[in-house]
Amino acid sequence: MCGRYTLATPAGELVEAFEVPDLSFDHTPRYNIAPGQEAPIVARDRRGRRMGLMGWGIVPDWKDTPSRPLINARAESVARRPSFADAFSRHRCLVPADGFYEWKRMSDGSKTPHWIHPIGGGPLAFAGIWETWTRLGVTSHGFAIITTEASADVREVHDRMPAVVGATEFARWLDPSTRADVLAGIMEPAPQGTFACRRVSRRVNQTREDDPLLIEAEPA
Repeated sequence: MCGRYTLATPAGELVEAFEVPDLSFDHTPRYNIAPGQEAPIVARDRRGRRMGLMGWGIVPDWKDTPSRPLINARAESVARRPSFADAFSRHRCLVPADGFYEWKRMSDGSKTPHWIHPIGGGPLAFAGIWETWTRLGVTSHGFAIITTEASADVREVHDRMPAVVGATEFARWLDPSTRADVLAGIMEPAPQGTFACRRVSRRVNQTREDDPLLIEAEPA
């Protein structure tokens, strides 16, 4: 699964990378985005492609009462699982990031956090879905990150990772008419040589911690 990620890329670079209008919200560097928190997503509506804030975690629209938000959806089942199928069909989005955390299980049973980031730096886009839940006048909007099998770069740390949408596939991913087989191809693991991994501070385990030192390398 993916349970934490980073987005410290400046606003201007995000606007350029995702080809969206200037941001309508204050964007500050984030080094420990956690479930339940608001974060930027990119989606398409009648006005075109836009970036806005949404909470991380979705409640399926068919739920009669609020439930624990779902933060991840597996690429292998997202198109058919009742909790995600409608959102996957109609509400796909891009989740801007510049790295993510995974925890490696050590020989003594403990888990050590690693920050996984593009070797060349810069922003990337996780495949995502979003959903709106409304009951009795209460409305919530949320997104989930789609995960896939880990690439060779990540496998030593964890067996899953976010599905990464390449820039050339943004339009097709956001287009509701894109065929299922094309979407499945977009959700493949990232090519080897895309990511670097480094061990980082266990401070990242605490959601209140959010500063640049979180992504600094820790001694092995």
